[in-house]
Amino acid sequence: MSQENSGQKTFRAGENFPVYCRVKLQTGAGDTVMLAQAGEEFIGVTATAANVGDMVNVTMRSAARTYKMTAAGVINVGAIFYGAVSGKIQATASGLPQGTVLEAAANDGEIIECVLNNGVAGNINGAATNLEPEAGNGSIPIIFSKSGITDATTSPIIVTAPYKFRVINWWIVSRDTTAANIKLINNVTDLTAVIAKGVTNDAIVAGGTIVNAQKDVLATVNLKVNASAVAAFDVYVMVVKV
Repeated sequence: MSQENSGQKTFRAGENFPVYCRVKLQTGAGDTVMLAQAGEEFIGVTATAANVGDMVNVTMRSAARTYKMTAAGVINVGAIFYGAVSGKIQATASGLPQGTVLEAAANDGEIIECVLNNGVAGNINGAATNLEPEAGNGSIPIIFSKSGITDATTSPIIVTAPYKFRVINWWIVSRDTTAANIKLINNVTDLTAVIAKGVTNDAIVAGGTIVNAQKDVLATVNLKVNASAVAAFDVYVMVVKV
């Protein structure tokens, strides 16, 4: 007979578990869980510690709540986190993003509050996250942004690519009346032509022409923004995963 659980489910521990660690199902054994390792997806977070063979309560990933999780090192407040070794989490990209940190961690083993990206990435409402032709129902666009920029003459990083993506559109929101020419940079090469930012506060300007040869940003490469003069603005970049 099928069953359902609200928030937590009990599994058998396939190894010794600390509390507040990410776990995955053991292959071929749906009632047993193991520690999720670096870059691996997980089904939930242990609510108690357990020894191998014991029963352990797991708070399922889909629960509508925040979670205590174990950091593998330094993570800043508001950072996106990824799966680390031994069921921990880290700021360094490894696999898919898994959530956002609500408290900072300064050391390995610190317990911090987090919010999860519920579910495993892949398909959303039938539309693929990877680049697909129209016959495949298109692709899910992703927006990367950097807000509160006050001086982009030194080319600050918008995002370090968590995976290879293609830039398909971008916008600038002016936050002052200073004139400046803005462009995107793929690592060290111009990704777009320059475009004049608005000189009216809160003006929205469509970004400059995307350079075809630079439209794809490789995983771990920095997507940057540059300004010709010290100016305040926000930037939004629409991409699709490729």
